[in-house]
Amino acid sequence: HELSNALRVLAKVLRAGPKVEIDNIYEIMGGKSGKRLDNKEIKVGLSHLVALSRVDKRKWMELINEYNFPINIRPRDSSRDILGKLLRYLESTPEARERVKRSTYEAGTKASPQLMKALDSLLRE
Repeated sequence: HELSNALRVLAKVLRAGPKVEIDNIYEIMGGKSGKRLDNKEIKVGLSHLVALSRVDKRKWMELINEYNFPINIRPRDSSRDILGKLLRYLESTPEARERVKRSTYEAGTKASPQLMKALDSLLRE
């Protein structure tokens, strides 16, 4: 349900914005100038997202608590709901993205090393 709501919001934003060529969307969305994702990068990212969607709800909650992210988790939220909330938060908060990137390989991080590496690969620009 949250994904469909997010897609509806994205559609509204795109309709309200100026007309933009599809080739320029990546740059407008904050990507590096001139860089476009190729099919291989998209497939790798999608593969990571599928793997992350299988992570246990408890592990997501541990990660969110470790970083003190202000994300409201309801008891009925599924693992995928929590992943969606976390991704939206990280997308909208560059400082949080940087904290996660920096701590991925640091000793003392309580979160699962595999989870941190998968998140790091998705957060690369």
